[in-house]
Amino acid sequence: MQKSPLYSSIALLSAALLMFMTSCSRNNGIDNSQIIETPYSLYFSDSAGALFYTNDGRKIVKVFSPDGQPSKAIITSGEYILWCKDNIMFSVNDGRNFDHSYDFLRSYKGFTLGGVPMDLNQSQIVNCQGSPDIIYACSSYPHNLPDSADYLGVAFNNNHGYPKNWSTKNDYDTLGVGFVPVKMISLTRGVDGKLYGLALNQQLGDSVSLRNFILPNPNDLYDRFIEVTGSKLGNPADTTGNELPPNSTNPTAGHFSLGHFNNRLIAIDATGINGAWYCDDGGRNWSQYSGIPANTPLLCQGSPFEEVAFIGTYGQGLYMLNTATNVWERNNSGLASNLIVRSIAWKENIYKNNTKQKYVYLATNKGIYQSVDAGLHWVLTIQGNYTALY
Repeated sequence: MQKSPLYSSIALLSAALLMFMTSCSRNNGIDNSQIIETPYSLYFSDSAGALFYTNDGRKIVKVFSPDGQPSKAIITSGEYILWCKDNIMFSVNDGRNFDHSYDFLRSYKGFTLGGVPMDLNQSQIVNCQGSPDIIYACSSYPHNLPDSADYLGVAFNNNHGYPKNWSTKNDYDTLGVGFVPVKMISLTRGVDGKLYGLALNQQLGDSVSLRNFILPNPNDLYDRFIEVTGSKLGNPADTTGNELPPNSTNPTAGHFSLGHFNNRLIAIDATGINGAWYCDDGGRNWSQYSGIPANTPLLCQGSPFEEVAFIGTYGQGLYMLNTATNVWERNNSGLASNLIVRSIAWKENIYKNNTKQKYVYLATNKGIYQSVDAGLHWVLTIQGNYTALY
């Protein structure tokens, strides 16, 4: 039977559409939705101090042998790796060899409520990417020198962390209040581009109060930190701020560290004493979250792609923030029981057709867990006892 002109036209149009759709995803027979244009690199360290690498979360390569020193944090700057243990180490060859970069990394050892030793602070070093990238780290130098009276507790490096390129940040805008020296213990950079710092109050004793700082433009080496510690802000002082505990009425010491979710600051207590707190005005007024059980040590936090917020705990696994209720909810689908979550990282693959696949990773005492659905479900992909990843 002879095809009608209309039937032939429809067939030709369908064939043209098929060729057009195929050309969008294939090039010379190659499916562009399966070819990775920009792969990710994930570095992680175990409790024995070894360093590993993976680009898919499953196949791993050991790049540095164990040295008995567990790591606190790992970051990258350009093509270089900075690895925080008792000091900062620096690698120019993908982690095969390391040089000492900075010897005065802040160390703040403590214990959880259950008496478990801990010296974890994933946010004691941060890469403020810009022109140039500037690395900031919480530093103990020069704690024992006569000129330490004006010291801010922060060191910075504008050359990717290269050794001998570190300087100290020793000035801040007191707004008529405040005092030095400052013992900075944690840093985070918000989506607004500002660098936020949390410090212990040395004048009154480490267990009495905390101080909050903002560096409005961390890519400007001449910018100054501004103190915004609750009721101590302004001249004359504005007493309406709600400080982050512990304070003068609650002398129980905690071990807070900073993070953020978009432009909200989040502070978590690793000892398990004070729980989790949040602030929406740059460190001035703090409120306590609900949802996390009392006496639960909070070891790490992360906000993958600023789409979801997580807190990793000692023994209670992972908690995710319900943004509708502002309450933390346990989120352990696929995770082992009694899990210790020490670090959170997120990566993405970008394919040739510009689609993306996002991944979230956890470093735990049972291994590396991977999620491909923003943390709703988890799969154990690498077994071991891990402390940090980036």
